[in-house]
Amino acid sequence: MKETKEQTTEYAQRWKFTFPVLLDSEGKVATHYAPPDALPDLPRDQVPIASNLIIDPDGKIQFYSLLDSANFDARLIRLTDVLEKLVNRR
Repeated sequence: MKETKEQTTEYAQRWKFTFPVLLDSEGKVATHYAPPDALPDLPRDQVPIASNLIIDPDGKIQFYSLLDSANFDARLIRLTDVLEKLVNRR
């Protein structure tokens, strides 16, 4: 957020993203959608909206979580559990 189109494009190309990347050049998306307790030391228009998303082969969302700095799961335990269950179903 609050980056130019050129900065965003360069970042996406460097990391070889194969998905669309939202350009939030004014920080409006972050202001409206960042969880209230996420990174309270940052202004609301600078809070990154980090998320984890698992979509199964049928295109159904099986897991979704937004950044929650108050209850941050650094080891991604819930995400890993869902992913292992999906992999084992195949």
